[in-house]
Amino acid sequence: MDLNFLSNFNNYLLNNDFFKIENNISDNDIYFKNIGSNGYLIVPMVKDNISYKDYFNVIEENCSSILKKFNLNKIFLVKLLISENFLEDDIHFLSSELDLDNKVVNIVWGVDLSNKNILVKSNQPTKFLDIEKYIKYSLNEDFNSVKIKKQNYIISKNTYFTYSLIFILLLIHMVIAMSPVFDKNYIIYNYGISPTLFKDKEYYRLITFLFLHSGLTHLISNLLSLYIFGTRIEKYLGKTAFLLIFIIGGFSSGIFSILFTKTYSIGASGAIFALESATLYFSIKEKIKLDGLDYYTIAIFSIIGILASFTSPNIDNAGHIGGFLMGIIVCFLYYNLYYKKFINK
Repeated sequence: MDLNFLSNFNNYLLNNDFFKIENNISDNDIYFKNIGSNGYLIVPMVKDNISYKDYFNVIEENCSSILKKFNLNKIFLVKLLISENFLEDDIHFLSSELDLDNKVVNIVWGVDLSNKNILVKSNQPTKFLDIEKYIKYSLNEDFNSVKIKKQNYIISKNTYFTYSLIFILLLIHMVIAMSPVFDKNYIIYNYGISPTLFKDKEYYRLITFLFLHSGLTHLISNLLSLYIFGTRIEKYLGKTAFLLIFIIGGFSSGIFSILFTKTYSIGASGAIFALESATLYFSIKEKIKLDGLDYYTIAIFSIIGILASFTSPNIDNAGHIGGFLMGIIVCFLYYNLYYKKFINK
């Protein structure tokens, strides 16, 4: 029974973004994942001749190296004592105090194989990170054939589309800057978003304004953000998602600008805000870091970007917000209608 439970439990954890870490203490598997600045360590232990108390203590002592390695603020250490027969001493062990102020927070549960339930004392949480569900499913169902979630999230092996777009934006800006014919005002009033765009039927402006920038600082800041978020969307969601989010987010940015700003505007900022919000949505849904960026960091980027829009003059705030909202919408639709089916194949 214990092997069957451990096999099922293993599958559930791997299917929910945990991964096994090296265990030099024993042959028991240890599972870990981190979300933001917190780490989650799951340690199942079948009660046998080995002293489980000593084993759990050694694991707890080694948490300091995990805190340092992953630069974490706190580790939640879930100790699972698995047995078909719990003695009085075992029950006393399960009554450990929960101290949320510690760097290592101990959550101690018993897995009763005989009665197929979880033993949780009153001073311990009854639910935590859905672990209780994985235990119950593993006790009551045979999931030896459960399908392990695809762990390789990378869809596109290269990010040529992002780099190509960076090159195009840079090239257009250089051509305009070096041309004796064009100046900034000419470009803005002839190819930027216009308050009368729909009235004048100048729909081409919904595309052209995305490729124009008012100055080198404007361009460089956009190219940097495009690199950070564009490469991650293209890599983890694919080239189709990258194009859809950039283009539709850009359209939305232009339309919001027309509706709420009612002035001329240029720049790819709104479309890039769409890529940023899509990155945020995806990282939250999948609970993974995207090349070192977790959703806490991306959220901070987003908040700072939006606030900066309101503190600087001549910034198209409405366009930024329109792009940001559309990025979430497009990513939501793409994620639920296509991505989940693709990743689960």
